[in-house]
Amino acid sequence: MTDKYRIGKVFISRTTPDDALSRIRQAAVEGRNDYICISNVRTVAYANRKGNEAYRDLMNNAFMCTPDGMPLVWMARLWGLKDVQRTVGPDLFVKMIEDDASGCRHFLLGDTDETLSAMEQKYSGTAKNIVGKFSPPFCDLEDYDYKSIASMINSSGANVVWISMRAPKQDFFAVRLLPYLDKKLCIGVGAAFRFSLGTIKHPPKIFKKLGLTGLFWRKLNLRQFWWYVEHLLILTAWGCNILIARFLKKESYK
Repeated sequence: MTDKYRIGKVFISRTTPDDALSRIRQAAVEGRNDYICISNVRTVAYANRKGNEAYRDLMNNAFMCTPDGMPLVWMARLWGLKDVQRTVGPDLFVKMIEDDASGCRHFLLGDTDETLSAMEQKYSGTAKNIVGKFSPPFCDLEDYDYKSIASMINSSGANVVWISMRAPKQDFFAVRLLPYLDKKLCIGVGAAFRFSLGTIKHPPKIFKKLGLTGLFWRKLNLRQFWWYVEHLLILTAWGCNILIARFLKKESYK
């Protein structure tokens, strides 16, 4: 049984929140040097587009690409996979940070100094395993001093690095940083730090179930409307591709 399923040309991990937590903890404690992508419709669509082959290869070579978005779960259902569940990046982050017994030691990388200080203060009593933090400057990927940043992380004793940037930047950042790291697991989690602080609110369950979480944070303007139309068509195309592949029995999950 494969542990991934295909959406277009991108492979997503066949996982649940509990399974993802278990695999991440084990990989971190065992000293795996790798990266994880928290995937949603936007990043999967981006990786599937012509000209974005580098990001597609990055996702397909990740240790895990968790399905953070109900449409990705719907695609798993079309493959006949009933065991896949939405695995939300901010939720994974909080559960791991609050688990003092896992053997994981965390480094917070990204966002602002103010956000990182608030994180350190919030978790100072419940999670002594946050061993370092750094807010890098906002610049192009080519301009970061990856060797210096990695040295800071290696010295901290962390084995999990949480990168709070916007995808796909955070994932490219992780891949460039990884060669300088010593047995670290890098996970790009977007705005997870702010979710944990409550400065960004989670949408109601109905928005999550309908795959409309973006509407909770953004006003529906003409640009957003066309984004949803475009991606509805993309989802339809992916779904048809999956059903045709299953009907012709050319593929099971891949």
